Amino acid sequence: MSGKNSAEATRTLKPLLGRKFAPMTGAAMRRTGALKTPYIEAEITPVEIPPASKSSNRVHTSSRSGVGSRKNIQRGESLQINKITRDTACKEILEQGFPQSYIDLFYITHGHFSELEIKDSAITFIKDKLVKAEKLSQEDDFSESFKVYHDLGSFFDKMEKYDAATYFYERCAGIAGKKSLHIEEATAYQGLGNCAYQTKNISKAIEMFEKGVYISEVHKLKHSLITISKSLTEVYRLEADKLEEEGKVSEALEHHMKCLESSKMAEDAISQGNSCYRVGMVHFKQENFFKALEYLQKYLELSRSSDFIDGITNALGKLAATYQAMGNMPQAIKHLEQLNHEASENNKHAAEAEASLNLGLVYQKQGHFKKAVEFLEKHFNLVRKLQDRSLVDAARVNLGVAQANCSINNFSNVLMSNLQSLILWKNKRNKF
Repeated sequence: MSGKNSAEATRTLKPLLGRKFAPMTGAAMRRTGALKTPYIEAEITPVEIPPASKSSNRVHTSSRSGVGSRKNIQRGESLQINKITRDTACKEILEQGFPQSYIDLFYITHGHFSELEIKDSAITFIKDKLVKAEKLSQEDDFSESFKVYHDLGSFFDKMEKYDAATYFYERCAGIAGKKSLHIEEATAYQGLGNCAYQTKNISKAIEMFEKGVYISEVHKLKHSLITISKSLTEVYRLEADKLEEEGKVSEALEHHMKCLESSKMAEDAISQGNSCYRVGMVHFKQENFFKALEYLQKYLELSRSSDFIDGITNALGKLAATYQAMGNMPQAIKHLEQLNHEASENNKHAAEAEASLNLGLVYQKQGHFKKAVEFLEKHFNLVRKLQDRSLVDAARVNLGVAQANCSINNFSNVLMSNLQSLILWKNKRNKF
């Protein structure tokens, strides 16, 4: 009997296993909880999980089954798994089939530049850029690929990570050179020169900028030529100054001349004038006064053409000093008087004070004591405005000496020519 009942139960179950059930409605649905929204795994994005309350470190779970707690734990694990890291970014690139991008990213994040502090968002940016650049290269769109690599170089340049920036600028130079992209190649060398300059590798900066200038000249890229020549002028000047400080005058003069030629290519009159000034001063120190005059006169002309007042006053002062060193006092006085006038007209008090001092000393040396006092008194009043204690003290001494010389000269003149006036002075202390 029991066997028969079992067989009947089996026959009853078989049709039920294949039956399609209709959806539940009403009370049946409420009894089974089918109105609840089913759990759907949303797209995971990294988020910050707030810290637990200080009052309790307990993990709260559902008193019924703990299902919600388990789901939250699983979700937290998913967040950690999907978060982009250096390792996962490298793995993703390799899985996508971009070997060069994998090498670059691994080199940046694990190799030579592994000490770089790169945020997760930056890793994503770098990864996407690398993949895009390699994909463009595979499609033979090298111009666009260059731009993406250059963006990466600029990105690290702005972060002041110049080694990493150099790595991508070198990639840019390689692409542009192989594919005859001349503007791009010049731009890459400019980036390489800037990185070398920022890391104080002046000789390397000169080398890179010179390559950029050469490419720009050969292919007549005027805008690139002007831009890179300005940078080249600056590094030539730094190198010349360093050589001058080391006492290597001939080499310094050679670099100052290169600086002058580069500033001409940059079409920068003020920079040309500055280079002429430096060349002139090297010749002045070597007592090559005629050569010094030649370049200092060019400096004055270029400064006037640019309406560069500081250059004009500086040039006039140095020309006066050169003529004075040559013993040509009339020309020295002429340039000092021009300096005095230009400085006064443009409210350049320091230059005006310099002119007044030198005019006073020159006139004193020539025996024109009254004019010497006039200019040295002006010098004294000007340096008081500048509020430089050491200058004021020196000006007071110079003025005192000039006034004493003037009084002695007047006394001598009276003694020699007008005895009656001397007697009156002795009795009443009248002025001469």
